[in-house]
Amino acid sequence: MMRIWSSLRWWAMALARHLGHRGNPRLHGLELPLRLVPLEVILRQLDARCYKAKEARFMQTFLSPCAEVHELGASLAIVSYEAAGPLSEVARQVVAHNYPCAPWTLVRRAIAGEGVAEVSYEWSPERTQGGAVVSEPVLPQLRVPAESLSTPVARCRLPDSAWLLMEIEGIEWRRAPEQDSALRHFSGNIVECHDVREGGWGVPHEEVVAELAKADFNIIAHRGQVLVLRRHAS
Repeated sequence: MMRIWSSLRWWAMALARHLGHRGNPRLHGLELPLRLVPLEVILRQLDARCYKAKEARFMQTFLSPCAEVHELGASLAIVSYEAAGPLSEVARQVVAHNYPCAPWTLVRRAIAGEGVAEVSYEWSPERTQGGAVVSEPVLPQLRVPAESLSTPVARCRLPDSAWLLMEIEGIEWRRAPEQDSALRHFSGNIVECHDVREGGWGVPHEEVVAELAKADFNIIAHRGQVLVLRRHAS
């Protein structure tokens, strides 16, 4: 039903855009200034209200309105980590446009292993929805500052009731189990797990999910490539 509704909405908005409608798209209660939408394909996703729809529904289902959310990315959380500078600036402008006084913090860092201060990052202006930490050199070459997951937990004094929101696109799937104590600090985790490539080989979604679950979490909901992990009761 949701897919049918999104399709109908997309056709209606596509017709309106064709006829000259230039209004800002709205999504999950936020208005996104049209000047910040870089590509037509992204505008279509926003108009159909399907961008991050699964994550938003899971947040509404499993999180209380006052929950603290730490995000590895920059779109739906109170504390957000974003490695790509241009995307950080877009996130700042979207938040300022909607909630100028919001209790929101953005940190320009990637998440890496303990003691790693800089990583290779695969991103270009054509990748408008994020990038991925990679183990081998990439073109265009991009090096970004990094820190382990335990660092923001301590810096932000996150309570053990906080939730983590993240996306697995690169070698993060290997880094997550290596930092299982930091992961277990969070009450739950909403994560989109893509099929990833490592060393020229494809790693299927199911293997990525299984590796994450080793960090002592129960999978309590799963829709497409997005799942909800809840920390085991102690």
